[in-house]
Amino acid sequence: MKHNFIDRYATLDSPLHVLEPRTKVLCFTALIVAVLSIPAGSKPLLFIYFFVTAILMGISQIPLNYIVGRTLVILPFIVLATLAAPWKGYAGLGILFIRAILCLVLLIVLTNTTRFIELLRGLRKFGCPQILVMNLSFLYRYIFVLTEEALRMKQARDCRRIGRSGFRNEFKILSSMLGTLLIRSFERAERMHCAMLSRGYSGDFPVVSPRKFSWRDLIFLMLVAIFIVLTFSTLLKIK
Repeated sequence: MKHNFIDRYATLDSPLHVLEPRTKVLCFTALIVAVLSIPAGSKPLLFIYFFVTAILMGISQIPLNYIVGRTLVILPFIVLATLAAPWKGYAGLGILFIRAILCLVLLIVLTNTTRFIELLRGLRKFGCPQILVMNLSFLYRYIFVLTEEALRMKQARDCRRIGRSGFRNEFKILSSMLGTLLIRSFERAERMHCAMLSRGYSGDFPVVSPRKFSWRDLIFLMLVAIFIVLTFSTLLKIK
């Protein structure tokens, strides 16, 4: 099982990949907040941000089919969230839908231009609580291990039976599998904890050759800041 579900293309060498993680977190967060702050009646401004998002997609060198595929996975949830606000009318629902798509694409670009461990390191430098960063790191590292363990248990179950049994029997088997998986998870966690302590674990995962703030980061920060200020100042002048 490959451990690159979130940051599959984080090892590319595009102009966005070489930026320091904190720069990307700050800039993409600012862009997402700006997209969410666009008034419902400002369709031209929304298309401007759509165009900028497309430029970032091209600069990142992430395959378009990957971005579209990841967007389609989340699309049903976006549609349900959009339909949950019927009082906004058809135009408002369309604006809400486009906002959600833009924010999702920006998050996909961010996570696929920054390795997950570097992203967590950037959050930690921004003052994010260590316990939260540590739990996110463990979740990302071992969710694949637990998934693979569950698939092995399912395969073993399928090899030991012929056909399907009744609902009550299936429920008992599933409950037993979940209990076994929980116990194995606790045992694995204890072993991993002892192994990490024996190797000098102190709460942070070291990053080999971490990226440092450079002139590229400064230019990208200035460009994003100028773009957001100009777009919203123009909107205020129009009003």
